[in-house]
Amino acid sequence: MAPGSFSLLLLLLLLDVLTFPGHGHGLQRQKRDWIIPPINCPENERGPFPKKLVQIKSNKDKETKVFYSITGQGADTIPVGVFIIERETGWLEVTKPLDREEKDKYQLFSHAVSANGQPVEDPMEIIITVTDQNDNRPVFTQAVFHGSVQEGAEPGTSVLRVLATDADDAVSSSNGVVSYSILSQVPDKPQPGMFTINSHSGLLSVAVPGLVAEVVPEYTLEIQAADQEGFGLRATATARIRVQADGMSEVGKGTLTTHVLNTATGLPAAGLGVRLAQLQEPGLQWMELAHRHTDADGRCQPFLAQGQAKAGTYKLHFATAEYWQGLGHTSFYPFVEVVFIITDPAQKLHVPLLISPYSYTTYRGS
Repeated sequence: MAPGSFSLLLLLLLLDVLTFPGHGHGLQRQKRDWIIPPINCPENERGPFPKKLVQIKSNKDKETKVFYSITGQGADTIPVGVFIIERETGWLEVTKPLDREEKDKYQLFSHAVSANGQPVEDPMEIIITVTDQNDNRPVFTQAVFHGSVQEGAEPGTSVLRVLATDADDAVSSSNGVVSYSILSQVPDKPQPGMFTINSHSGLLSVAVPGLVAEVVPEYTLEIQAADQEGFGLRATATARIRVQADGMSEVGKGTLTTHVLNTATGLPAAGLGVRLAQLQEPGLQWMELAHRHTDADGRCQPFLAQGQAKAGTYKLHFATAEYWQGLGHTSFYPFVEVVFIITDPAQKLHVPLLISPYSYTTYRGS
């Protein structure tokens, strides 16, 4: 039997009808099957359920009694029973509220058979797209972001990057498009607005000159992320920026320094937490000596000032998981620890680190 044709009677006043011509009539099939435009179904709909979506009709119902069924995702395969079809009328219905963040698209096939069970139509693919509502607020990847900047830094100097994610749709709507802003700066010396943030990328940078470590050694900023390009749901996080004294920012002034590079981007790894510990008695325990965060150049203040180093075993702990999470990535290594021995306390020691989400390399530098 040559296939007949299906019709979709859309719910909007039943005015739009999509008809598939049979063989030899009107438009001809060419190289691929005809494609039904996706049917949109909003997420989080209220009942009562089941709720009608579209009516599927076969032109063969003028000749014989036609019965309808559906198969596919959400019908007879997991998640089963989300969609049903009225066997005699062809009304396709949804049985419960949908969640786009759980599943954003369903692929179904509609079938039409006669009373004796013989197909009167070829199966027809139906795509149901779950349209988004703004039901998720942005979520910062960290509650507190750390960074450092050299005193006297010029306007435009990069400090650190914050990141917030949003589970809503950012492709066909602005529900998942996040915009960043600075809500407050503490202290507000020498003036408010010492820093600015790129509303799209979340990159914090110096806005005006006047950073002096002796006057303000650390700034605390309240950062806001708002979806719908800044006009929707909101979340906040904290950015702490340490101002490095000019004398301490020079690598040559200290005995132990580091430099971290992100090999995935070819750029310095800014805002990465680094801790220094020494193996000490009693019981050979690790005793923390310093805690730093890398600046926009991937460097930080020296861990050991001149004259502070002693012969012994030391460990640098790099908090790589938090760093990669802040960039929206996962990391194979939750942290990187480099254990080394200082035999000559007077000798300068530089420990670089090259990192990617799945590897790291370190060596003794100079």
